[in-house]
Amino acid sequence: MKSVYTLRNVSSIAFIMLLMVSFTLAQEKIGGPYQKDANTVLLLHFDGDLTNPADLSDDGVGHGNISFFPRPNFGQCLRFDNDALSDSSYVTVPDNDNLDLTGSWTIEGWINVFTFGQSSSDHRWVPRLVIKPGDEAFWQPNYWVELWGDNRFFQVGFHDSTQSNWPAVTSAPNVMSPGQWVHLTFIRDDSRKILIQMVHNEALEMIWFGSMSYANLPCTTPVTTHQDVHIGWAGAVGIPTSSVDSWLDGFVDEIRISNIVRDFPVPPIITGLKQIANQEASATSYEVTGNVSAFSPTGNITDVTLRYSTDKGTSWNNITMVAGTGDEYTASIPQQPTGSIIQYYMVAKDDKGLESLFPTPGNSPLSFGVYSPNSIVFDLNFEEGNGPLIDHSPYNQNITFFDGPFYSTDAVSGNYAYEFPADKDSAFFWVDSPFLTSKEFALDFWFKAEGDTILPYIRMIIRPTQPASHVEQNYYVRTEPNNALSARYMVDPNLTTRTKDNVNLILPDGILKTNKWFHVQFERSDELAIVKVFDQNGNLLGKAFDDEDIALNPPKPDANAPLRIGWAGNSWDGTIRKLNGKMDDIKVYNYAALGLDTSGVVSDVAEDRFLGSANTFDLVQNYPNPFNPETIIKYQIPSSGNVNLVVYDLLGRKVKTLVDGFRNAGSYEVNWNSKNDSGFQVSSGIYFYSLQSGDMIKTLKMILMR
Repeated sequence: MKSVYTLRNVSSIAFIMLLMVSFTLAQEKIGGPYQKDANTVLLLHFDGDLTNPADLSDDGVGHGNISFFPRPNFGQCLRFDNDALSDSSYVTVPDNDNLDLTGSWTIEGWINVFTFGQSSSDHRWVPRLVIKPGDEAFWQPNYWVELWGDNRFFQVGFHDSTQSNWPAVTSAPNVMSPGQWVHLTFIRDDSRKILIQMVHNEALEMIWFGSMSYANLPCTTPVTTHQDVHIGWAGAVGIPTSSVDSWLDGFVDEIRISNIVRDFPVPPIITGLKQIANQEASATSYEVTGNVSAFSPTGNITDVTLRYSTDKGTSWNNITMVAGTGDEYTASIPQQPTGSIIQYYMVAKDDKGLESLFPTPGNSPLSFGVYSPNSIVFDLNFEEGNGPLIDHSPYNQNITFFDGPFYSTDAVSGNYAYEFPADKDSAFFWVDSPFLTSKEFALDFWFKAEGDTILPYIRMIIRPTQPASHVEQNYYVRTEPNNALSARYMVDPNLTTRTKDNVNLILPDGILKTNKWFHVQFERSDELAIVKVFDQNGNLLGKAFDDEDIALNPPKPDANAPLRIGWAGNSWDGTIRKLNGKMDDIKVYNYAALGLDTSGVVSDVAEDRFLGSANTFDLVQNYPNPFNPETIIKYQIPSSGNVNLVVYDLLGRKVKTLVDGFRNAGSYEVNWNSKNDSGFQVSSGIYFYSLQSGDMIKTLKMILMR
């Protein structure tokens, strides 16, 4: 084994000087073949062996069926034969401190994918070019460079040391073509807090570029791990081997990891493009700001343009953005009529002839709407009876169906309702419109769940903030286990003054019944958030409200995903979260239109309905479950004494002590905010919570889904 030199032994002054010198070097040619230098942590040429000429890490170790093939201009390359799971070929590089990257870095390599999977059931779904897996689970790595087969996009990123955030840059879909070589570059510039991904074809022509800023994250330091670097597979830390889905079937070549930012030809960096909230009709213009900088220290920005469209992208208008303080550029979009939807993006060019766009190609432009205050923004009564649905609000928004439409004469209002048949997995619809997001809002609708049971976690209405997410949302109303119901919105995470991550209103177990109509009202103002449920005769069955610091905790002001009705996206275990039943008379307002009345009869369902008798020792299932980020745990002890309630991870390690001390006989509840004993947020996964009092112990499982 070679002697490995550890950078952590270098004096801080020498290390800083080394970084300064690195930025004075001439601009490098991307793609290799490379020669080692003082900043090369790992370099694998794959020229017939796994020799690593870099002094800062060991040679590679081959596993399974690997072989070497000639490659013009590069000597040889490495072939991973993973067409079948039993092949199991990959390479590791033994762990050492140098391979844990925490500052700036450049990770690059060539990849040629032969076959790939399109879902988690296929072992080739997310093949990894390079990853340094996490200690508790491989998906909590120090860094990764990978492909997602279902949409054929590349992704690069890192996991922070609190295991709460994983900033990443994701390419546009279909950037990967099977059997074609591409060169991937992942740059983390920690001085500017930006991540960069570049994809070049075999002729070294750039076919995709994207960047992001991670400056606003509460923690920007990557997690360090004790795992070997993996090439061609992510490893199986934290899950059964039978569940792995990250095998690479194809070629790799010229993999290099550097502990500096390599001075490659990189397009301008665009960060901080302002997402404009919906604008009142009285506004005379709409100011857009963004930050643009040249990547190269010797580069200059020559042109920054704002492009906007008012006709859904059919035509685009150009406005030259004016340079301001630092890297900021500004432009103003002129006033548009009420009901207009404005899409916009930025284009930046530098003096080296390189150009970048934000949002990056493959992603939708940013957008906002011009609205009238205190108005209804979505109104479905289903009285069409057949054919497409009509939005009867002044905005007349288009509705997209995935199966249907389906009408029913079993209506609670008028002659028709909308039906979500049990045998139609895609019987839902959505509305893609910025008008459905506002700081104050009201949802008003009827629904009936049909069948023998009410499935939990069905979102009758959800406004996600991201297209693939059902966790982050501007608002939703959903069913819960035990025939309960909840309403929720995510607090704007960019507000440093917020006191909550979510406002979550939960109605009691047993409040819902199958095959009965229920009327739901959920609204928010700066004073109050409240949800109420009524029966078909208008009797109030239950309510829940929150009036604590609501003004400090507004919803996230933008949403780049359609409003979904009747479906939230499938669950982590593959369960289809679709409503089986009917909905009627759906209305959405951009203000608290329903009165915010907190009076009325509270549901007569007992709060401790799921606990045993007063003489029993009991620990009940947490609620909600799965949860993000908070959950309630209730327990009961029949006699006074010392009580311990502790959360453990899958490996049996203590995560959080919730109760440790004397308690009188009785029923209790405690809230867990998904933080460990050190105050850090823990990652998604399965956890156990165990109650002990005297010689009585009970343990249950819960799931945190971020």
